[in-house]
Amino acid sequence: MRSVTLSAVKAGMTRLRDKGGASPESLYELTNGYVDASRAPTVRPGTVLDTTLPPGTKGLCAFAGKMHVFAAKAVTSTNPAYVVNVLIHPDPTYVGGLFKIHFAKPFLGLLYVVAEFDDGGVYHYWLQAPEVWKPNTIYGLNVIVSPSVPAGFVYQTATKSNAPLWAPNQAKAIGDVVQPSTPNGWEYVVVDVTGTPTTGATEPTWPTAEGAQIFEGTDQTYVPSTATDGSAAAKAAYDQLIRDRYGKGNSA
Repeated sequence: MRSVTLSAVKAGMTRLRDKGGASPESLYELTNGYVDASRAPTVRPGTVLDTTLPPGTKGLCAFAGKMHVFAAKAVTSTNPAYVVNVLIHPDPTYVGGLFKIHFAKPFLGLLYVVAEFDDGGVYHYWLQAPEVWKPNTIYGLNVIVSPSVPAGFVYQTATKSNAPLWAPNQAKAIGDVVQPSTPNGWEYVVVDVTGTPTTGATEPTWPTAEGAQIFEGTDQTYVPSTATDGSAAAKAAYDQLIRDRYGKGNSA
């Protein structure tokens, strides 16, 4: 087939046949192109492959300066501009994948996603965007952070302390460890005692500042005096003050 280079199009697009062949000043058909202001046929710009999405991911949306895709399990993204968000199925025994993302857009500052799984279940997610984890930082219980390198998950602090829960009127000694009856992520160590120490009748308010201490378990039981005057001063001399002093321990 003879090739003809078109430099300008004057007659536009026509399907009429002229004697001697097609006119170089007209077009019979134009695919993936356009005629610019100078009447020159121009190839239409095509899309450029930016990245190959990891297998097992579904959907695509822009949010917070990155592109976001979704998966039902941890998937590694090799492109830092793309974040793979893991959507956990409500059933912890589910082992399938995602079938389709029906909706994924920012809503009230966070990413709102409607996902359908392979088992047909459709669930709604409002993805959290907590602060990025920082080194040498104390985090309290139930604080949520995200890793410095996005991995599709966020992480929440929890306690794994085996220390006994605080209880009233329990004997204690130096070195004993307790944690609040409602764990707060810290353990408390008995660092000093006087007499025969016990916990108090009412649970103290546990400090959450590093290095803080608390006194509890005060017992002012009267001990009979050997003095003969029976004065209040003599009785006071035999009053016993028992205290457990707790020092702030490491986070549990």
